[in-house]
Amino acid sequence: MNYFELFEIPPQFEVDTKKLKPKFLELSRKFHPDFNTNEDETGLQRVMEISSAVNKGWQVFQDPMATLQYVLEMIGSISEQENVKLSGDFLMEMMELNEQITDGDQNQLLDIKEKIYQYGQTLYSGVKKLLTSPPLSTSDSDLKKIKEYYYQRKYLDRIQERIGLNLS
Repeated sequence: MNYFELFEIPPQFEVDTKKLKPKFLELSRKFHPDFNTNEDETGLQRVMEISSAVNKGWQVFQDPMATLQYVLEMIGSISEQENVKLSGDFLMEMMELNEQITDGDQNQLLDIKEKIYQYGQTLYSGVKKLLTSPPLSTSDSDLKKIKEYYYQRKYLDRIQERIGLNLS
């Protein structure tokens, strides 16, 4: 079930969850099994499937990276089996950060975390405008940039997660 159709919004790379919350609450009530006790077994099964989809869709829309992944998969721009190639410059910078993490103390890890945050912000600013365009009318070259941003951001998120483990 397409989450955008379910929530009655057009496909988009970024979803404003504050505007979407009333629709989530409406759908949650409408398809909650407790409010559909008069349904037969088939109807109740359908209600439970839709209720599950509402909750999964809401979870996806709460996480900008999950939303981006969902849209890129929906339009066939990425797949799990894809062999991703990131730029050599990006990979070198990430290798240096990983070395700093391995060699760093707690204070250095905080500096690295800030550096990664700033790097992520720079990446985002490079595609921010592209993410406002409708996915189905985005040019191939812009989709390529968005896809590269997605994979680079995933890489940064894994490093941030690793730092989080080191900081605890």
